[in-house]
Amino acid sequence: MQEENLNLDFKTISNSNLTNKDDKKNLAKSLSAYANSSGGLIIWGVVATKNKQGIDCATGLKEIENIRLFLSRLNEFTGMAVSPIVDDVQHRFIETSPNKGVAITYVPESISGPHMAKMGEDRYYKRSGDSFYRLEHFDLEDMFGRRPRPILELNTRITGYGLQSNIIIGIKNVGRGSAKAPYIAFGVSLPFRLNRYGLDGNYNEGMKKLPYLGSELPNRYGEGSNVVIHPGIIHEVASVHIDLVPKETQKPTSNIVIEYELAAEGFMTNKGSKVITLEELGIR
Repeated sequence: MQEENLNLDFKTISNSNLTNKDDKKNLAKSLSAYANSSGGLIIWGVVATKNKQGIDCATGLKEIENIRLFLSRLNEFTGMAVSPIVDDVQHRFIETSPNKGVAITYVPESISGPHMAKMGEDRYYKRSGDSFYRLEHFDLEDMFGRRPRPILELNTRITGYGLQSNIIIGIKNVGRGSAKAPYIAFGVSLPFRLNRYGLDGNYNEGMKKLPYLGSELPNRYGEGSNVVIHPGIIHEVASVHIDLVPKETQKPTSNIVIEYELAAEGFMTNKGSKVITLEELGIR
């Protein structure tokens, strides 16, 4: 049975018109809590009861009659349920029989809060574990004082074709705050290697190369706080290409894997991996 968790909550409703006071409060509390925390999903029309460990789990369906009306009411009340409005909330439904089923609400983490639950609540909430809690005074002080944050993602761009392919490695800031003092480290699977001619073909890189001290990711670049990646900007850093040495005369036979970590002032280190297929490179 699926358990409720930090990013997942199950709810039932009294009627599809959302006229019940408690249903409206549940919507307001959920939007407030998820937006003020790390975002999450609300599944409407699912019964949840505590298991032997005291954890709420989905135990059955209580399907919503007139599911299309319910979706319409969710869309209508979303802008009234919290203040300020949470951007990019999405509602969808899954039909189990004609005009009957369950609904799903996606609430993203917000950096423009804190968001107050309305609909008779007029309180701030957060999500912790599998429950909603009122924000304490110190929580509100911290949230009212927080600034827009950068969010960094690995960006790749392919140039050339086939065995002459190059992969341009960069940092993209998809957050709302500027990223100062950016840092990137990456490793790439053979036969791809760092391009000895640099990013531009003239031995220049997009950021300062940092020494490799035998740690996991060999290609490391970083800058001071005088270098800023603004929201929506891609900062290209380095190029990798296929470099066949004498013992490696065969073309690649498996997808290319790029392991990476990204960091900046005000942004917690993001580690991950990205796969680029041979088809994307034009290698068959």
